Formats: sequence, C-alpha cells, structure tokens
Amino acid sequence: MDRQCLHIDDSLEKSNLTASYFNPRHPTKIIIHGYNSDMFLHPLQKMRDEYLSKSDYNIIYVDWSVLSPGPCYISAVHNTRHAGTCTAQLVERLVETGNTDIHVIGFSLGAQLPNYIARNLTSFMLPRITGLDPAMPLFITSGNADKLDPSDATYVDVYHTNALVQGKLERCGHADFYMNGGIMQPGCNGQQINSFACSHQRAPAYFLESIRSPKGFWGWACSGYISYLLGMCPPTNFLLEAGDNIRSTTRGMFMIDTNDSSPYALGKWTDLPTLGAKQPHMRAPPNQVKAPPNQSVDPLLQHIDQFGKLAANFNNLAMSPSGRDPYEHWTSFSPENKENDDDESVEEQDLIDPDDRQLALQSQPTMEWWDYRRNLTYGFIENNIFAMPKLK
Repeated sequence: MDRQCLHIDDSLEKSNLTASYFNPRHPTKIIIHGYNSDMFLHPLQKMRDEYLSKSDYNIIYVDWSVLSPGPCYISAVHNTRHAGTCTAQLVERLVETGNTDIHVIGFSLGAQLPNYIARNLTSFMLPRITGLDPAMPLFITSGNADKLDPSDATYVDVYHTNALVQGKLERCGHADFYMNGGIMQPGCNGQQINSFACSHQRAPAYFLESIRSPKGFWGWACSGYISYLLGMCPPTNFLLEAGDNIRSTTRGMFMIDTNDSSPYALGKWTDLPTLGAKQPHMRAPPNQVKAPPNQSVDPLLQHIDQFGKLAANFNNLAMSPSGRDPYEHWTSFSPENKENDDDESVEEQDLIDPDDRQLALQSQPTMEWWDYRRNLTYGFIENNIFAMPKLK
C-alpha cells in the first residue's frame, strides 16, 4: 500500500484524514522515531509490514526529523514539546472519527515525546504508550511533566536496552522490561556500529520481532535493579509475556534474556533454571513417551571440591529462585523421627540444657575422618559445628 501524507488541522473538516486510507474501525499505531533519525529507520519501517501481515491496522508515522537533526541534541529535546503538541492534534482528529484504539510507539527521544501528546489532550487519555529505550540525556532530573511516566496513558510499557548510556535506567512505565540486564545487549560486540548504538537499536528490533513471534519474549519479575545486581532476581517459572502482545494487567519490573542474533526471542521455559541452562518451551508430540524424571540429587554436591568443601565462587542465591530458604534442609526443626540423635540442627541445639550439652560433648564418640567428611558433604550440622571434630 502506498504511503500518504496526512494534513491535520484544528478541525476534522480542514484535515484530509477521512479522504485517506484511514479506517476508523481499525486499531491505530502511531510510530515516532528518535533523535537525528527519521521515519525510515529500518525496524520502525518493518513494523508496518509486520502489523499489516497480522491484521488490519492504521499505521501512522510521525516524521519530526526537521525538528530533531544532529548535532543539536538540546534543541531536539526542546522540540519534543512542539512535535508532541502537533501529534496531540492528530489524536484529537482520530478520536473525532470514533477511533479510540490508539497505540503510540516511540523510540529513544521519540519515546519521551508521548508525554507532551498526553499533556495536550484535554478529554481523552491514550490507551497505550510503548517506550523503546527512552532517551536518558537531559531526562534524568526532569519532573514527570517533562518525561514519559505512567500517568501519560492508561497503560505504559517500556523496554530498556542501553541504560546509563543512551537510554534510561529509571523505571518510567507500568511495566518496565530490562532486556539482558538493560545495559548492553549480547551480540553487539564486533558489529560495524559501536556496541552502545547497537544495544540502543535493539529496542525497536526486539519489539518488531514480538509482533508475530511464535515464541515471544517472556520475563520474570524483580523487585528492583539493585536486587538484580546482587543476584537476588534469578529466573523463575512465573513468566509474563512482553512486547506487542503484552497484557495490560502486567505491572512491575521484569528481566528478559534473548538470543544474541535474530530471531531474538527465547520463548518460554518450563524448568526452573537454578543450576542448568534455560530450555525453550516445546511441546512433545502426542505419540512421544516422556522419560521418567531423573532421581533427585542434592544440588550442593555439584559444587563440592575434592576436599569436601564448597567452591569459592558458589552462589547459593541462584539456588532459590522461588524464595525458598537454601538452608532449610540444614536448619529444619524435626524433634520426631530423627535417624541420628547426634545430628542436631541449630535450633535443636538451642533447646539443649547447658549442663546436658557439656555432658554430651564429654561423652561424644569419635568418628572416622571419612565419616566426618561425608556428613559435611551432605550438609549435616553436628552439635560441635564450631569446634574441631574428634577423630580417631
């Protein structure tokens, strides 16, 4: 379908909207480019083809390249309010035709522009805004009135790919997705463009793929970025889909892993990736018999060295993706059915009378070194855990 140039004025009669290909019965996608770019940016242009291959849509590009040329970034930031005001006028004309299913998609500096669209709409709130790696420079200390935030639409979803460089690390939507940690993207080293620009450009590339991806991008929740850096947000089996097919009930901060080249989507996985690599979610053929599950093995045994000690780089946080205490089998209180009365947990030791404890220590039988090592390997806490064992 050929492109058409829309002329939008202060009334529907003065605009050529109704004389164009625009159909008020179809959902509308408004796509906005970023700084020193234009509407012909490859992933943004490909979105039109992907959407029209999926269903019937009105695809409208906002080309504000005249207001955002390099190297005048400060001027481009200032001009976001002017471009936003004009785009708000477009939205008002769309609403006058009865078209209210409007989705604004902005990349980089163009992801900050919808803030001014929302501010200039008096009787209508945008249903959805998608921010693709919203620009960071000059937007770190800005108030919510001058940058993208959740109040700009009924639902705001944001995708971070080059935070702290060209994009923002700060959360600015109802749902914020940090792709591969949100700072650098895999596969960007050794590219023709520098790794920062490559990571920044991945945001529209990921969203483009999500429109018709058979696997989809799935993320797990995280309480905050500091928690993620401390290793306290390992992947879980509770995953929510991101991208174009996201549900408006998805709220919070999420982490997503991708492939280092297209197709980027990893899909969904079923096993908790505590010690193993994540596996894509695949359905077995109906005639395929599932193999019996492997016998449960204490995962700690995989990290024991030749001397029966845990490896120095062992991280127990990665072993508790569901919030389970990794030491619960060490310190569980089990006063009944004890196989070995000498094998007491920390809590049980606290219940022992001091006189009985001293008597028990004096009468404690000795053990072979290999018995002590086996007990240590299997995580048993003995009543003399803070003292040297009595060995034969």
